[in-house]
Amino acid sequence: MSVNANSFARLGQANFSGDTEKLFKEFFVPELITAFETNRKMVNYVRKKTITNAKSAAFPVLGTTGAKYVGVGESLLGNQKIAHNEIIINVDPFLVSDVLIHDFDVKLQAYEDRAEICTEMGRALADTEDQQLAQVGVLAARVEKGIVEGRAGGSVLKRGETVATDSSALIEALTLANVELDNKKVPEADRAAFVRPLQYARLAQNANVINKDIGGGSFEFGLTGSIGGLQIVKTTSLPSTNIKQSEDTTKPNNIYYGDFTNTVALVMNKGAVGTVSVQGLITETKWMLEYLGHLCVARILQGHGILRPDCAVEISSAASE
Repeated sequence: MSVNANSFARLGQANFSGDTEKLFKEFFVPELITAFETNRKMVNYVRKKTITNAKSAAFPVLGTTGAKYVGVGESLLGNQKIAHNEIIINVDPFLVSDVLIHDFDVKLQAYEDRAEICTEMGRALADTEDQQLAQVGVLAARVEKGIVEGRAGGSVLKRGETVATDSSALIEALTLANVELDNKKVPEADRAAFVRPLQYARLAQNANVINKDIGGGSFEFGLTGSIGGLQIVKTTSLPSTNIKQSEDTTKPNNIYYGDFTNTVALVMNKGAVGTVSVQGLITETKWMLEYLGHLCVARILQGHGILRPDCAVEISSAASE
């Protein structure tokens, strides 16, 4: 006995519209986008450029220039020079989160199941993006020479093992990092310090940071204030291991690997790192009869690279020199 396909009650169909996936798509897309946008943090602290039909993008990097007094009768001939350079950031392969759900209609009729699936997919993409941006930020701090004439290189503050466990030592290191950026004439706006949850919690217990008259934090809510105007950002994406090139199976077109075992914190201005995006978040669903399941895919196409090393400072637990 055969059964007509129209006899089934399709849970994703809206008012017998014919599209058996309409409701699933409408719920799937906004929930995944919300999870993605909510969990990505680092992208707000880098320079961004969107391109189309290209495999890379050039970011201009300028040096410094001078100023002079002009006397009566002197002409302006544009003798002040400024160095120019450009940084090419490549587009990496697609960054993808994909989930194959068996018996799609049944699985997604429970709202909590659908929401959890979307949240995890969005979080996976956001976490990978944050990890790559944090790695590039630390790598920028390790560039010893400026990419353009007139600009300095990055800075690594080696403060010993204490800086990873003592909030007072970390505050001192963050203050010195801020001064380092000041000395390099890096703009005070758009500066941030990225620390791990444990360091953030310790800072939130330090009276010098949570004092509302000094830093604006709150001991009650576990919130840190600013340190010398430096915004403190809690993140789980700061690298902490030795990431080797051979271990990266995704084969990106940019450099994200390095030994980060001593990395405690990252301080940077948004000029340190650049992101080139060809395609924002795209979501797709496809019924796969051979697996009796529905394939849900979320993907982005972008890449990250170093722009200005002088805008980045790594705080390291390596022995001070």
